Amino acid sequence: MEKGTKMMGKQQTLLQAAFDGNLRLLRKMARGLDTTGQGEAAVLAAVAGGTNGTRALHMAASGGSMDFSSTSSRISALTSTNSLIKVKHQCTFLQFTGELLLQDIFLIMVLILQWDCEIVELLLSRGVDVDLDSTGGTPLQAAAISGQHSTMKILLEHHAAPNRVFNLDGTALNMSIFSGSLECVKLLIKVGADVNFRDSNGVICVMIAANHATSDITKCLLDAGANPNIPDEFYTTPIEAAAHRGRRDIVELLFPLTKPISTLPNWSVDGIISHVKTFGLKPRDKDLSKRKRAELKLQAREAFERKEYMLAGQHYTNAMQLNPSDGENAILLANRSLCFLRMTCRNGALADANMCRMLRPHWPKACYRQGAAFMLLKDYGKACEVFADGLKLDPTNEDMEKALRDAFEAMKKDRLEQRPLTP
Repeated sequence: MEKGTKMMGKQQTLLQAAFDGNLRLLRKMARGLDTTGQGEAAVLAAVAGGTNGTRALHMAASGGSMDFSSTSSRISALTSTNSLIKVKHQCTFLQFTGELLLQDIFLIMVLILQWDCEIVELLLSRGVDVDLDSTGGTPLQAAAISGQHSTMKILLEHHAAPNRVFNLDGTALNMSIFSGSLECVKLLIKVGADVNFRDSNGVICVMIAANHATSDITKCLLDAGANPNIPDEFYTTPIEAAAHRGRRDIVELLFPLTKPISTLPNWSVDGIISHVKTFGLKPRDKDLSKRKRAELKLQAREAFERKEYMLAGQHYTNAMQLNPSDGENAILLANRSLCFLRMTCRNGALADANMCRMLRPHWPKACYRQGAAFMLLKDYGKACEVFADGLKLDPTNEDMEKALRDAFEAMKKDRLEQRPLTP
């Protein structure tokens, strides 16, 4: 059991590394998880995304980072064979109290992710807000993440907002492109989704398609007026990204609509592909990356002080994607772990703390974050171990000493409560 839990923890950490695009840590984790002899490449492929373009980032958004464990018993009860009847009772309760508690929002998101259109219709008919927000975004975004066009159709018929932005970067259209659902993309375009939306990293829909989608989705976006001439903040264009990915089919689609680029001397499909294959993409400006990371860290601190922990976490995520050193990456992970802790998102907090400690194994704060995550998970034994490790690294750390005492007391209390009563 302990071995299985440990492996699950490693897989969660691997997913989080994939979420962040942290290739160095991904390779390190993949070597540790390769128990089949297939090699790290096979493990990386398993988490990097399926053939339909789904990335671990969005799998994490729909399953990993949305922490449902606190309501698992209620969810289990409501998704049994008589789920529709039980959901009706739950809807009556919600209507009676007039409140949507956080766990009820999570519950609704889970039910939508069950793809039961009848339940979705029922929830909406009972007055559930079609655009309600949760830690994982809106119901429309949840449907987009998993490419559920039938659910999406119902939500849009109830006037779900197609251009709502989740956590700075995510729109339903972006998520549909990632999930590889042409049907969802078409539905969203039909109701006015912004095909030229630019996220906080300067990335547009066509750029996402060039990196992750099919040629059908790319063509659909272009037919709807998506502009392929908008570069990202490091001046890479969608056609260069497609060439870098070896996607000749998408390069051919983009070529007639893309303005010639001065750095590509042979302006032809073959010339673009050959140039990018030989020289790669333009190197990112190190000074620009450094300035951008500093801006993002400042924005993250300000958001954290406002108790906007989700937003702060997204700023830290964006900073991680700008080539920080291992030491700086560890600090960013520690800070994002704290954001997850404040949101009581246990798996995310532990995954970040684990990665932080892998990058800086002798940093006391990494142990402290790891211990705090184990405390939130009520794994008090593990919490005691890592707090003790941290105290060895910094014997005068009073916070660590107190955390170790608290973990030990919690472990003793937990064991007493679990002890069977003697007659």
